[in-house]
Amino acid sequence: MTTVNPSGNSDESYSSYEEIDKSELTFDGSISNDEAYLLVNNDDDDDNNDNGAAATYEEAFQATGFGKWQFLLLLQCGWANASDAMEIMCISLTISSLRESLKLSSQQLTWLVIVLFLGMMVGGYLWGTLADSWGRRQIVIFSLAINGIFGVGSAFARSYHVILVLRFFSGIGAGGSLPVCFSYFSEFQPKEKRGAMISALATFWMAGNLLTAGLGYAILPSERNLHSISPFGQPWRFFIIMCAVPSISSSLFFILMPESPKFLMQKGRNVEALNVLKRVFMMNHPNKAVFPYSKIVSERHQSIFKAQKCENPSLSYSQLYGDKRLHCICRPKRLCYSVVGFFVSILDSIKHQVMAVCAGAERITSVMMVVIYFCIAFSGYSVSMWLPTLMEKAEAFSGSPCAAHNMSHQHKNATAQVYLDVLIDCAAQLPANIFTILVIDITGGKIILIISFIASGVSVLFMWLVKNKLQVVIMGAVFNAFSTMVWNALDVVTPEMYETSVRASASGFLTAISRIASVMGNVIFGLYVEEDCSVPILNASIVLFIGGVASFFIPNTKHITLK
Repeated sequence: MTTVNPSGNSDESYSSYEEIDKSELTFDGSISNDEAYLLVNNDDDDDNNDNGAAATYEEAFQATGFGKWQFLLLLQCGWANASDAMEIMCISLTISSLRESLKLSSQQLTWLVIVLFLGMMVGGYLWGTLADSWGRRQIVIFSLAINGIFGVGSAFARSYHVILVLRFFSGIGAGGSLPVCFSYFSEFQPKEKRGAMISALATFWMAGNLLTAGLGYAILPSERNLHSISPFGQPWRFFIIMCAVPSISSSLFFILMPESPKFLMQKGRNVEALNVLKRVFMMNHPNKAVFPYSKIVSERHQSIFKAQKCENPSLSYSQLYGDKRLHCICRPKRLCYSVVGFFVSILDSIKHQVMAVCAGAERITSVMMVVIYFCIAFSGYSVSMWLPTLMEKAEAFSGSPCAAHNMSHQHKNATAQVYLDVLIDCAAQLPANIFTILVIDITGGKIILIISFIASGVSVLFMWLVKNKLQVVIMGAVFNAFSTMVWNALDVVTPEMYETSVRASASGFLTAISRIASVMGNVIFGLYVEEDCSVPILNASIVLFIGGVASFFIPNTKHITLK
């Protein structure tokens, strides 16, 4: 990297320089600070790579094609997505066992759900913001590892309060991996395939739910008699350990994956981005030996050359702008940072990312997206988390779960049939996922959002009217199908709404909003489910209808190029 001591002194403190930030540049030439940033960070690369064809990032990315790499990435990111689903589902399925094992009240069980979502709220916002500064890959690795390690730890905790703390930190990990993983995945997808591939990635949430329900059916019922291999002789602890395996294994697999090339380009690390694209090209085109481009330049760089009719598109910034780069002010590299400085830098990064997400023309879109995320999380997570409890009530009292509130304090252990019913409801997500994959690139995510929100609201409303357990199972399956379509559409739409510099931050911010909504929804459900479940069910239905209305006011992003 070209570095200049602006003072001209030979002071020892300026002997080495850290990579400068765009916000710290001052440039009295005709190009922008963004271009000056790329000039300083890539000038040496340009000088050393004058041979071969140059291309913009989009041209180089399109040359990599679509094939084995995208499907390998689908499996990798899908396994991470499934691990987050298992983290949430495992708490839902262990509510009955925890109540019996630790003699917990309904309020204490509600707090177990709340701390998970509080942790996910903190994690989604924190990790999402850091991913736009530090990189997608390493944030996914850290967050998945934290999720798995603290999840396993909670299986060995004997105290209710220790379990609360450990599940909170596990939630911090789970909340970070989900939004960052989707940003990472979307930046490897060509625009004509992006909708279908992101929908396919969302399908792994269903796979995680099915795997969790299957493990619950195999481990949790008392008749399974797995006490000998379970910590402290309690099968629910063994179940939690098994649910943490995907997070830990996915974290290890991500070590082998490269950083997002679009993120690298946004940070001015063009050579690294080129190397990643070459790796993708080689996997998608094993019979072609050479990547067609040897350099990636910004589109602004290309347009300047065309305007001046330059015959050599690999001309460097230093050749084009002479010594104007000497006006860049470089900051001395510190040998170490204090702990306080580290956290101050994190808070500063968060502040700037939030301002960027909510700035300018994106402000209205962001407000509508906040409403949409709030609505689906408030209703979706609360109904999903307490659906097994509604099934238990309907089975125990042979009637409507809402009519059984007078006998609600007479708890019974969940039978194998309840876990089988949960498995059936999870399987209902499969046709919804298939439908989304086939249709979303045709209709766009906005249309699916509107229809699915309204249908979800209707299905929850009918839960208030059911008369037996079979009807609870059927309406639960219908709700799972349509709420899955809402989440799939959001997974596609969200990365398309924001540019690369704030994409992970925006996803993390919206995920944090959804966790706040999840806490509120679960608090209301937990307070009323033992008294009269019609109150939370009607609330959930109304909120879903509001989400459908808000979906009318977001733009249609079908087939757009990622900014």
